[in-house]
Amino acid sequence: MRKKIIFETVIIFILGATGWYLLGIMKQFEMNNPEIKAIDSYNRLVFLDGKGIDIMGNYVDSVLLNNTDGVEKFIIAFLVRENSVDKDLQFWNEVNGYLSNIDVVNISMIAYCENNQCIDYIRNNSNANNISVLEYGEVSDMQAVISADTNGEFWLRGNRFKRSKWRDENLSPLDIANFIRFGL
Repeated sequence: MRKKIIFETVIIFILGATGWYLLGIMKQFEMNNPEIKAIDSYNRLVFLDGKGIDIMGNYVDSVLLNNTDGVEKFIIAFLVRENSVDKDLQFWNEVNGYLSNIDVVNISMIAYCENNQCIDYIRNNSNANNISVLEYGEVSDMQAVISADTNGEFWLRGNRFKRSKWRDENLSPLDIANFIRFGL
């Protein structure tokens, strides 16, 4: 009986050591896998400032500067999808309406279109109101916005970086405006 227990203990130890070794090999493979590295780096991109050329050819510069007039500046950046252009812009126009009465904060909205059809649609059906829709801008900013949108999120950029959900049927423009207002 004692030999059997010793034998089983040795087998368990060997299996555990083998499993630990294989786990290390798998982790090493994961760390060296270029696809996983690319996905990981894509998800760590950060939206910085929202500079670019809008769909009407105007230069947009939403650089965050330290304001001396006591007004803190924030940028909201989000992706507009071709299949929901009107809905997306209506949503953010409502959010903008809720946020427009905050006196101590200056909030700029930057939208990025997911493709040229989206840009053409907005150019021909101007319904963006107070939202700058960029056609050309920093690649890293665009990629950061796309990355956030894959999780249904937008960027809130001020003196810190923050991503938050907005593409959720349970969230209204007022919910997002309150999140932004009270999260500042």
